[in-house]
Amino acid sequence: MTDVLKALSRFAAEAAYDDLPHAIVHEAKRVLLDSIGCALASISSEKGRLCIALSQRLGGPAEASIIGVAGKVSSCNAVLANGELINAMDYDALVIPGGHVSPYVVPPVMAIAEQRNASGKDLILATVLSHEVAMRVTRGMSPMIQVFAEGPDAQRYEWTTPYGGSRFNVGAAAGVGRLLALDTQRMTHALGLAGHYTQVPTHGKLSYSVPMSMVKYGTPGWQGTGAIVACYLAEMGYLGDETLFDGVSGLWRFTGSDTWMPERVLPGLHDEWLFAEQQYKPYPCCRVLHSSLDLFYRMVGLHGFTPDDIDSIRVFGPQYCEKPHLQNRIILSAIDAQFSAAYNFAVAAHGVTIGPEWQDEATMHDAKILAFMDKVTCEVHPEYTRRPLADRLMSLGRIEVTANGRTYTDETTFASGTPRPGFEMDDAALIGKFRHNARRVLTPAQIDAAVDALMDLENVHAVSGLMQHIVPAHGSDAT
Repeated sequence: MTDVLKALSRFAAEAAYDDLPHAIVHEAKRVLLDSIGCALASISSEKGRLCIALSQRLGGPAEASIIGVAGKVSSCNAVLANGELINAMDYDALVIPGGHVSPYVVPPVMAIAEQRNASGKDLILATVLSHEVAMRVTRGMSPMIQVFAEGPDAQRYEWTTPYGGSRFNVGAAAGVGRLLALDTQRMTHALGLAGHYTQVPTHGKLSYSVPMSMVKYGTPGWQGTGAIVACYLAEMGYLGDETLFDGVSGLWRFTGSDTWMPERVLPGLHDEWLFAEQQYKPYPCCRVLHSSLDLFYRMVGLHGFTPDDIDSIRVFGPQYCEKPHLQNRIILSAIDAQFSAAYNFAVAAHGVTIGPEWQDEATMHDAKILAFMDKVTCEVHPEYTRRPLADRLMSLGRIEVTANGRTYTDETTFASGTPRPGFEMDDAALIGKFRHNARRVLTPAQIDAAVDALMDLENVHAVSGLMQHIVPAHGSDAT
């Protein structure tokens, strides 16, 4: 058994709520608030409706809730829907290293917390542990984009083609196992099993798949069921893979990494919380567009451009901008809409309310918006090929807007919603996002109650009570 697996298992089994710094407790509440809000927004999407219908069809014992839907299904089937709902609009939080970790780890811990009637403190601890373990395992693997120096003022980048969210399932099992009170030995078996109950690493396939499928870069809802199965089996005495990370065929290899760097996983465990660097999305689209969208909104605010005023928009962003799905101009579904640079800037130019409205059918078929897309181009910011960035959370953006015969330019270093001074999304903004996302599903009174409960989660005695605030009132449902 590797030292990494032993240490992570002990951490997950023995950590206590009182070990968490106040700032980490607060961040857990914010992550849960944002994840639930994104799920509520996604109920109006086609992908959301289909995933809810499937989970209800599979049914099972009434153990856990689908966010925003009346009634209960089995824990696994609640996870199946909730994982897909959280990520359906690409509006959910992300972290480095990793990316969209929350849709893979939040639904399993929420379902088991509800099923076992755990406390708010229990849910907070499981949420933190699941993210932390997922991110630490990921830190030991190849990043999605690898950068190589080619001289004093030049660098190139390569893609880890089979990248994906498979490794996050180890984190999901850590959170679920903690809620089940697994001891260190059984936790080891649970994490070892969870590593095998993962999806194949499909993130790279997404980038070249135009038109896009609803799968996107993976199926967090389906994978999250594996974390629950792994923990229940370990609880029963089923033996997992105690050598999960070992050798040339370890987890790192079969989840798409080119290398395994165990020395990067454990330093700072208990003291340095990777979980603290959550990035929250103000716009329902791929994160690489956000820095330039910030600039565009600022420019429109200063100059009052109308769509007719604008002759062209030239967008510069991170390396990912060159990928086919970011360059796509054919909008057949909400998934195409989330990634197309031309579409998202066209929506912004037309003043569509920020939120699920960007992916409403009427918006995606608006002839004026679709025609405006021809004015938008997107390319890689030149600094990405010159030298390493000063901060790993940097997301350089530049925009050139030609309007009324004049070209306006602006640049930025971070996207709003990044935990860096001047770019954070504070509690008021995050709550405002939640309120807007929830309003199609919940009553104003329910929204108020949900916000109060989530932001005071450490004082919630039973998660089942929290869930009452995030499903429709009076037995109706949004489907």
